[in-house]
Amino acid sequence: MTATDTGAPALGSGPARRSRRRRRPGRSGRLPYLLILPAVLVLLVVVVWPLFKIVQLSLQKQESGKFALFHSGASSPFAGLANFRTVLSDSTFWAVVGRTAAFTAINVVLSLLIGIGIAVLLNRVSKWARLTLIAVLLFVWAVPTTVSTQVFYWLFSNQLGAVNYLLDLIPGVHMQGHDWFADPHQGLAVITAVVVWGAVPLLAISLHAGIGQIPKEIIEAARCDGATPWQTFRQVTLPVLAPLLVILTTLSVIWDFGVFNQIWFMRTGHPEPGYQTVGIYMYSTGVGSSHYNVGATIGVLMMLGLVGIMIFYIRQLFRIGDAE
Repeated sequence: MTATDTGAPALGSGPARRSRRRRRPGRSGRLPYLLILPAVLVLLVVVVWPLFKIVQLSLQKQESGKFALFHSGASSPFAGLANFRTVLSDSTFWAVVGRTAAFTAINVVLSLLIGIGIAVLLNRVSKWARLTLIAVLLFVWAVPTTVSTQVFYWLFSNQLGAVNYLLDLIPGVHMQGHDWFADPHQGLAVITAVVVWGAVPLLAISLHAGIGQIPKEIIEAARCDGATPWQTFRQVTLPVLAPLLVILTTLSVIWDFGVFNQIWFMRTGHPEPGYQTVGIYMYSTGVGSSHYNVGATIGVLMMLGLVGIMIFYIRQLFRIGDAE
């Protein structure tokens, strides 16, 4: 007579089997942590350790010959906040910060406005035109910054630049031989064009995807109520895109605040004082002039500023989520 015949639970079935099944996740609970361990170790080596060394350098006195990322000898003398006082009392640093803030704000605003315009356009054109525009945007986004910077440098060249040639064809405009980079304001305007040109594709495609998630019934209801296209966009589309806009704005501020390649290559590796942003100034002071501790201090201040901006926008994002 078997256990089944007597009505007794079979071995390995019923509560006993369910108990073993419940124990299995506990046994393998360490597996996810083991799987992410390599990534965590890479981040510790690539991000956390250099960040620690930068903070350590900013708190030490400059001593030549002792700068090394993995220096194992005697450390430099502790200087406390002396490097921070030196940097924060430097008028040149504050001029660079002001220039960087204005440069960042202009780039972010222009990138978002053009990105929103293209995103709205993508939702209004035919399918083949939309696919063509998206393919072009992806191609633009795939171009490295060094290549795009060199192309714009050729376009605005004072000798054989296409921009000067085309503008010179306009009656009353004389642009032959005009040097766009003699004036830092004009030069930064050209660099702004490069930055915006490279930032628009991601913003436009992301916003296009966000607009595509809006139910068509809501748009049609707004039109039936007599709302104009601008009213529909302002009262229906923008509120839905608000969380995405906060994220994209935060990312744009971080990217544009740390612009380096476009300025560095546009000025052939020797940016004049009028072209220096925080990233350029930090590199020129730290590496270019071998003042590594001062450069590290500028880097820490730059990082703290970006963290403050991120906290502000993340709080705005949470407020939007609570309002919904």
